[in-house]
Amino acid sequence: MDLFHFDWKTVPFRLIAFVIAFTLHEWAHAFVAWKLGDNTAKSEGRLTLNPIPHIDPFGLILILFGPFGWAKPVPINPLHFRGNKRLGIVYVSFAGPLINLILAVLFCVVYFLVDSSGVLVGMHEKVAYAIESTLVFSVLINTALFIFNLLPIPPLDGYKILRFLSPRSWDGKFYHYEVYGPWILLLLIFIPGVSSMIFGIPHRIALSWVEQIANNILNVFI
Repeated sequence: MDLFHFDWKTVPFRLIAFVIAFTLHEWAHAFVAWKLGDNTAKSEGRLTLNPIPHIDPFGLILILFGPFGWAKPVPINPLHFRGNKRLGIVYVSFAGPLINLILAVLFCVVYFLVDSSGVLVGMHEKVAYAIESTLVFSVLINTALFIFNLLPIPPLDGYKILRFLSPRSWDGKFYHYEVYGPWILLLLIFIPGVSSMIFGIPHRIALSWVEQIANNILNVFI
């Protein structure tokens, strides 16, 4: 299954998966910022599980029919954070990828349960295909967003984590790096060999971890 290229047959299932993944990702940023004392996202209606305030229509269309896309960034004001402001930015930044990892594991658990129970066998072929495809894409997409957003490239979450865990004396170097970040990101996305090495291989490794965690959870409770 190809996540990031045009395919009419899979668009509905990828749409559901992306909307859930983007919504929870942005909600997690807003929630952690709010818990740290910043009400900026909440006051702008972003502390919600309603997908509409989080979705950028153009960004969603691109990710359904092309190799990249985005949701609306959650606004935060670190000056409102209690305690260490830089560490607060790290917490807020990591919250998005973390929720995608959690979602990937949960959807994988559900997929394994559905697959092993045989519940799809008696269903209409199209219904069974829709359920299975939605679950599979939910696992793949949430795992992909977890890996992709942790890349240390501006404006991704991984860059913010790296920058604000680094010494303040490095801020000047990071500032200059930010100018080139989006261009570097585009090159990584559109150069096949590079994108496979930087993104594809880690994605496959992360998928194996997600499957192992899901299996361990099932072994404990079943």
